[in-house]
This record gives sequence, C-alpha cells and structure tokens, in this order.
Amino acid sequence: PLDLTGLTAYTVGIIRLAEKEGLRPSEGGTHRGVRRIALNAGGKHGTFGTLQIGKRSGKVLRIELIHGNGGIERRAQGPSNVRLLLAAERVHACPDGCTAFTTNRCRP
Repeated sequence: PLDLTGLTAYTVGIIRLAEKEGLRPSEGGTHRGVRRIALNAGGKHGTFGTLQIGKRSGKVLRIELIHGNGGIERRAQGPSNVRLLLAAERVHACPDGCTAFTTNRCRP
C-alpha cells in the first residue's frame, strides 16, 4: 500500500480515483523534490504512466499517461487538470498472455 503521509486530501482523492479507474498506483521513488507514483493497468498494451507530487507540499503537480506501448502520451498539469484527465481516461488493461501486435487488436 502507498504511504499517504503528508499528502493533501485532494491528492489522496486523485490517487483513489486512479485506483478506481484500474491504474494500480505504486511507489515510484523520489527525485529532485518530486515524488513519483507509478500507474499501471497491466499487460503490454495496458495504460501506464506517472503521477508526480511535490515532496514538501503534498500537492499533485502533473500526470503523464500512455495508452499501451507505442501509444500517444497524454499530459496534464495542476491538480484540477490531472483530475479531469484521469476521469476522462479510458483505461485499458491487457490480459496476461496477449499476443496481439497492437493495442487496437488487444481485447481485455
């Protein structure tokens, strides 16, 4: 489980939204004052990315999401834009053993 100590209530809400969407948040380390939360729906065609949080402030800074390997990267900056992107994202989870060549041919 993630350590939610020091995060704002709004940030915790965004992490819970990511969980609800199936992105399975996990610790991704800290670098230069930014805490990274890894997001991964699973599988080689699954949606993945990072949620970046200010280490001192506990506030959401930005998010980067990619819809499967080779997919288009979607970014948002600021807590409200991050929440909007997460709420609108159609998360794709790829099943284990998928042999599809592209994300479009993968069926969860």
